[in-house]
Amino acid sequence: MSRILEKLADQHEERIINVLYKLEEDVVKEVTRATKGQLVSQRLAIQLQPRIRNLIQTSFLEEADIIINEEYNKIAKEVLDTFGKMPIPAKFKSLTEVDLQTINALKYQSFSGFEDIAERFLKVINDEVYQSTIAGRPFEDMVSNIRSHINGVYKTSNTAEINELVDFINENKFDNAKRVEVEEAVRKLHTQYASDRAGNNLRRYASQIAHDSVMQFHGQFTVAKAKEAGLTHFTYTGTLVRDSRPFCQNMLNKTLTEKEIRDIWNNQGWQGKSTGDPFIVRGGYRCRHTWIPTDPNWDI
Repeated sequence: MSRILEKLADQHEERIINVLYKLEEDVVKEVTRATKGQLVSQRLAIQLQPRIRNLIQTSFLEEADIIINEEYNKIAKEVLDTFGKMPIPAKFKSLTEVDLQTINALKYQSFSGFEDIAERFLKVINDEVYQSTIAGRPFEDMVSNIRSHINGVYKTSNTAEINELVDFINENKFDNAKRVEVEEAVRKLHTQYASDRAGNNLRRYASQIAHDSVMQFHGQFTVAKAKEAGLTHFTYTGTLVRDSRPFCQNMLNKTLTEKEIRDIWNNQGWQGKSTGDPFIVRGGYRCRHTWIPTDPNWDI
């Protein structure tokens, strides 16, 4: 289950990233079309604001909503498949009305995260256009900054080597066999070409939300189903990577009661620990592990 879940999280993140590339191009095209590639006036900068809002709504949020619905339905199916293999009563192996309500509530919760960052970066992009007119920046610099606000160092560039690095990273970032090469490409991209090393861009936050929301949705829905079935033990599953946190390294493949898990969680600290429920946030942001309900008395 853990590898399937990791794959779903990667697919969700990749789809969101592809949406952001389209948004980057759509915003740049709209700004270029409206200004004819010339330094904009303050009046036109203000007139562009609702157009950019509309693009973020249609090119980003509406697509994100579609992706959330499709991907979360796949995750719910995987959870049901997991419960279907357990020696528990049949009534706990199918979706109930309560389950559907839970799924819809979690979808809305995830979409709200995308809405929040969209609103934040809408202001950033609008401010960029407006401040460019005041500062008298060249049009090309304004466009480059807009691209950076959306995709950071992964933006479309006029430099061929940057685009080659970005293409290589995007095509291989989820391939464990090329992990070292990808890390080297990322290092080179950030150290040699990044003007925004802090990574304060829409892609950074949206991709993290995309990944974490999948894992958190799985955790919340799984725990809800476990409580329905009266299961009180959980096994921590997943794969370790070079930067796996100490909590994940220590918990991997261990089976504990809910109380034991919460006691350990409340009495330990580590770098990257997130606030919240241990069954939902697990090791912290971008954690690839999950708790699977079980019963020590099962002979499976």
